[in-house]
Amino acid sequence: MRAYPFKRGYKPTEERLEEMITKHFGEFRKDGEYYVVSFGAIEELRMKLEGKKLMAETKTNPKAPEDVALETIKKYNRFLQDLTGYSAKERQKLMKKEVEKS
Repeated sequence: MRAYPFKRGYKPTEERLEEMITKHFGEFRKDGEYYVVSFGAIEELRMKLEGKKLMAETKTNPKAPEDVALETIKKYNRFLQDLTGYSAKERQKLMKKEVEKS
């Protein structure tokens, strides 16, 4: 499970999460505290808010065509940027810092 922090000014609320999921993926279902989405090459994306972070876990389809996989990655990155405020490049830097700390 990956943890995505929120940039200052981006509020980690369930209402906002639901709004962004609907905007980018269309629909979702709730499984307890998790929001579950399927799209493109991602068979299942499970997300929940934990404090000031989005916790997300994905199950991908390794047999998905390359063009579908690339479009899926772009859509997922747009979703994360709109939700958390961090671009893919910024998230990568944050993850590298976390790895260096451990």
